[in-house]
Amino acid sequence: MNQLRLSVVIPNYNHAHFLSRAIKEVLNQGFSPYEIIIIDDCSTDESVKVIENIIKENPKVNIKFLQNDQNQGGIYSSNRGIREASGQYVYIAAADDTVSAGFFEDTMRLLAKYPQAGLCSSIVKIIYPDGNGICMPLKNPSFVECYLNPLECMRLLRKYDSWMGGNSCIYRRDVVLELGGFPSDLGAMCDTFIGMLVALKYGTCFIPKQLVGFRLMADSYSANFHSISNLDAELKIYSHAVNLMKTTYADLFPLDYADSWEKRMRYRARLSIVNQLYKHQVNVMNDIILKKNIVDNLLFYCIRLGMHLQMMILLFYFILRGEPELRIVLQRFILIKARYLKERMFHF
Repeated sequence: MNQLRLSVVIPNYNHAHFLSRAIKEVLNQGFSPYEIIIIDDCSTDESVKVIENIIKENPKVNIKFLQNDQNQGGIYSSNRGIREASGQYVYIAAADDTVSAGFFEDTMRLLAKYPQAGLCSSIVKIIYPDGNGICMPLKNPSFVECYLNPLECMRLLRKYDSWMGGNSCIYRRDVVLELGGFPSDLGAMCDTFIGMLVALKYGTCFIPKQLVGFRLMADSYSANFHSISNLDAELKIYSHAVNLMKTTYADLFPLDYADSWEKRMRYRARLSIVNQLYKHQVNVMNDIILKKNIVDNLLFYCIRLGMHLQMMILLFYFILRGEPELRIVLQRFILIKARYLKERMFHF
């Protein structure tokens, strides 16, 4: 394990206020990375100054600072970092995400045990703008640390879809380069797609522990990808992904899986829009009363609770009428709603 080298790539764009904490979390790991590669994508805030100060304050740490000539986006920066890296393994650490102290140590230990694995993932806590969060995947592929071979990965993908949260994945660098890096034409789902490719060709490791956090910012790339205004573009990306499954990567994806996957993604996208419309309705109503007393808070708590119960009733109804692909998606939404209700039943 000590002979393994881990390169940590940190793409950054206007996250100056997160950078110091992100570097500190990387340096506080039980397994020290061989190198840290920070790539700034033409930030307009104080990012460059913060990065230069971080390098001065950590002279013994192997930190490489690269700057893009023009703003290229996070996917470009991630792929550039992978190409520049020299470790056998690479981790893409978004500046605004969080990592637990044992993340590198636990992950690299398991990868050392199963060198055939193309990546290792763990449980991710998605942190919403309001500070609340939910852990993903909703159903773990295993309750113990394990290696899942490609056949097992295909079985799990059919049953649950991807369980590999992008910011929980440490990849074998040679595998990602072999597959062409993160596909930029797939936008916010590029890490999901590369995870599926790696899983079906080399298998993956999994740690059933929450080791990382993903901040879902209101203006983030991911949030905009699943927004109401972006629905058509999102559906086109799913169609493009299916085309890749049936052509470039036809040796990895069974034809029936590709068609089934596209149906599930389209159902999920539309149900997500319905959910957003519910939330928008409540937020508009909530803004009518600016100064709320306890009765007002209780009223809007009941409205929110009723909204989620209404959505769950609708989902159950769809399950009774739906086809297999729809049932898989609905079960996912119901689990999310159930966790939400459980956490907030006695809080308003």
